Amino acid sequence: MPSAATVTTWLTDYAVLLLTASVVLTVVGKFVIAGVRRKTDGAGTLTSVAAGVAYLAAKGVVSKVLMFGVALGAYEHRLFDLDWTNPLVWLAVFVGRDFAYYWIHRAEHRVKVLWASHLIHHSIERFTFTSAVRLPWMESVYKPALALWVPLLGFPPPAFAAMGALVLLAGQLQHTELLRRRTVLDRFLVTPSAHRVHHGSNAEYIDKNFGSMLIVWDRLFGTYAPETVPVRYGLAGGKRIAGPAQALSGGYPALVSAARSQRGFAQTARYLVAAP
Repeated sequence: MPSAATVTTWLTDYAVLLLTASVVLTVVGKFVIAGVRRKTDGAGTLTSVAAGVAYLAAKGVVSKVLMFGVALGAYEHRLFDLDWTNPLVWLAVFVGRDFAYYWIHRAEHRVKVLWASHLIHHSIERFTFTSAVRLPWMESVYKPALALWVPLLGFPPPAFAAMGALVLLAGQLQHTELLRRRTVLDRFLVTPSAHRVHHGSNAEYIDKNFGSMLIVWDRLFGTYAPETVPVRYGLAGGKRIAGPAQALSGGYPALVSAARSQRGFAQTARYLVAAP
C-alpha cells in the first residue's frame, strides 16, 4: 500500500493531467451522447468550451508564468515549514482555501466589477458537466494574488496548484442534474443539488450556496438554501451570453460604458464596487 507521502507527491505531479483528461472526456462524451440521442446544444457547448480554453490559457500565462514566481518568492519567506507530504496539512490548507473561496465567491456576486466576469459562469442555461468549463478567464488574473497567504504560511506552490486542479475536477462533477437523491452528504458538502441552487435565477435561489466544496460556510453565515422547486438556469432579468465573443468579454463592455457616465473618480469607484 503506497504511503501518504507517495500519494500526495503523485497528486502534485499529475493533478493537472487528471483535470485536462476529465475535461476532454466530458466534452467528447457529451457530443457522442448527443449524437446518439440526436439532441445537442452545440452553440452552448461551443460557448462553454471557448470560455474554458481562454481560462486555461490565461491561467497558464498568469498563474504559471507571472504569479507562480511571486508565489515562490512568498514561499521563500514562509512563516512556517509545513510538511506538505502530511495529509493533515493538506486537509488544513483545503479547509482554509475553501473558507477563503466562500468569501471571494460571495464578493463576486455582490461587487459589480467582479460580477462582470463571474456572470459568464452563471450564463449557462443547461446544467451539464461541460457547463463547468464555462469559466471566466478574468478570474485567473486576480485569484492567484488572493491566494498568496498559502505559500506564505509554508505550503509549497506546486502542491497548492495540484489542490486547485483537484478542486476544479470535483467541481466539474457538481454540474449535473443526474443526481437527484439527497443524502447525509448534503449537510456537509456542496453536492449537485446545492450547486444547482447556486446557479438558479429563481428569486429564492439568488445569492445562495457560495461554497466550493464545503456547504458548512453557507449554513454558518446564512446563505444556504435547499433545492425545493425546479431550478431556472441562466442570468436573471433575461440577460444572456450569446456566443464565444460575449463569453470572453462578459459584462465588462456594459460596465465600462456605465462607469464612464459617472462623475469623478469617487463616484466611479463607488459604482464599480456597488452591488450588481
